[in-house]
Amino acid sequence: MFKFRLANILRLRDYKEKFCLEEVGRCAFHLNQAVRRKKEMKNKIALLEQDFACILKGLISPEEASLYRNYLTYQHKLLELQEEAIIEKKQALEAAQQKLLHAMKERKVLDKLKDKQYIRYEGEQQKTEQLFQDELAVTTRRR
Repeated sequence: MFKFRLANILRLRDYKEKFCLEEVGRCAFHLNQAVRRKKEMKNKIALLEQDFACILKGLISPEEASLYRNYLTYQHKLLELQEEAIIEKKQALEAAQQKLLHAMKERKVLDKLKDKQYIRYEGEQQKTEQLFQDELAVTTRRR
């Protein structure tokens, strides 16, 4: 019966690969959320700028115009922060992908080693069986 000596390590590498794959999925999800928030913020800023242009055409107090302008400035700063968050999330995704790639390579190395050992085991089993059959044939001819 074939028993791979490094089966526990192979199982550990499989687990590590699955964990890294989940991490890549989480990072991609967070990146997509951040990109969606950025789009929403851009749409909100565009609407606010349109409203501000309409307000400037009408009669409003300078305080209200100043408040609106400050709010727009605040929204632009939030947009910049969101863009920085997107950059960070992209870097986290790339790091997670690299980690996954490394984990996959480690697992594949052990898979290949297991396959080679199994092929060697099968060859030894065939040799043993052939020797048994040869001896059985020699024994039956002697009788």
